[in-house]
Amino acid sequence: ATEILVNDGGAPARIMNLAPANAAIEAGMFVEINSSGKIIADSDDQEGGSSGQKTSLGVLLVDCVENGPTNIVTGKGVVCNVQAAEAITCGHELTVDNAGKVEPTADADAHRVVAKALAASFNGTDSGGNTTVFVRALLI
Repeated sequence: ATEILVNDGGAPARIMNLAPANAAIEAGMFVEINSSGKIIADSDDQEGGSSGQKTSLGVLLVDCVENGPTNIVTGKGVVCNVQAAEAITCGHELTVDNAGKVEPTADADAHRVVAKALAASFNGTDSGGNTTVFVRALLI
């Protein structure tokens, strides 16, 4: 599987188990907490415009199962390989789509930027061996 945490660079990154997972979630996804206190893939589509300034808790470090522990990378200045919804070029400001994956933002003033692409997206593998699009990103 593709490595998620690339380098914390001495940044104040934390890996925390904040709550159990609501359902199975793949590593490299941005996550949030729902009203039941469970971790879910971030579903606030930032580019959709209806929820433009919602925040994510961080990036899931390893796969989790329903009701299982979650290891979430939080903090700023952390370099992670995160799952991408589409091809991304280096330098793009990234926001979250409705499935916990990043996508380039068309309007950083209206949509919360969660990361900056440090390289072009690439094909990696998830823990199931499936080809998945990732991008190396600096969490901001």
